[in-house]
Amino acid sequence: MEKIYFAIPSYRRAECLMNKTFPLLYTKLNIATSNITVFVVSEELAEYQAALRDYPEVAIKVGPLGLHHMRNHIRRYYPTGTTLIQIDDDVEAFFHMQEDAAIADKKSAKRYPLLPMDAATFHETMLGAFQELHDKQLHLFGIYPVKNGYFMKDLPERTTDLRFCVGAFWGCINQPCETLMLHLEEKEDVERTLRYYMQDHGVLRLNRMVLKTRYYKTQGGMQARPYDRIETSKASCQYLLATFPQACKLYTSKKSGIYEIRLIAAAPAPMRNPEIV
Repeated sequence: MEKIYFAIPSYRRAECLMNKTFPLLYTKLNIATSNITVFVVSEELAEYQAALRDYPEVAIKVGPLGLHHMRNHIRRYYPTGTTLIQIDDDVEAFFHMQEDAAIADKKSAKRYPLLPMDAATFHETMLGAFQELHDKQLHLFGIYPVKNGYFMKDLPERTTDLRFCVGAFWGCINQPCETLMLHLEEKEDVERTLRYYMQDHGVLRLNRMVLKTRYYKTQGGMQARPYDRIETSKASCQYLLATFPQACKLYTSKKSGIYEIRLIAAAPAPMRNPEIV
């Protein structure tokens, strides 16, 4: 298998990148700096060059403003067939759930601990995921979206039906085709999951792997964009319902009133952890 490339789209987070995702990849997981490319907007190029000045093998490329525009740019940047992982700039760690059968109580959260992934485990997991994509003629894999081992307990270790692949970390066998290009800024990860599923009739998800990050809370990134994320999220839901009516349905949180999407082609999620995205 060809080497795995890592793409990091980043916006107003040079310091965050150097404190979180970069040391995670380079120091903890032993990813070669020559395999890492950071994608930024033109007005921030100098800042990122300064931040990464001690790592000249890390490529820094300029792309368009807006996460989905940058994702599309990254897709076009890499050749067809590239084994590619995209990771956000604020990821701190990876974990895998390893059930502890020595704890007899199956309702105890302690039976389902999340163990930090070391470099060897991470590399083995990634190579296995890409090999499975090749074997099953799929092109997208993702990981479990919620850092809670108890929620994972009834799931198979891997699935290929329609399950949400969170945007903070995912891998693909790259295809620059127009049918996979994204249209949404909010819920771009839901749209990507659905587009791959419609193309391949399956997406691979690693249901025992999860990451540590602060969704919607880290300064910079999409939080720095000047628009109402709640209203944009509502419009995104409407787009997804119109575009993929057979694969998703609307969910409105009674507590917050926020519009969300539930994927419906997979088996129903347990009530304790519905796959709301």
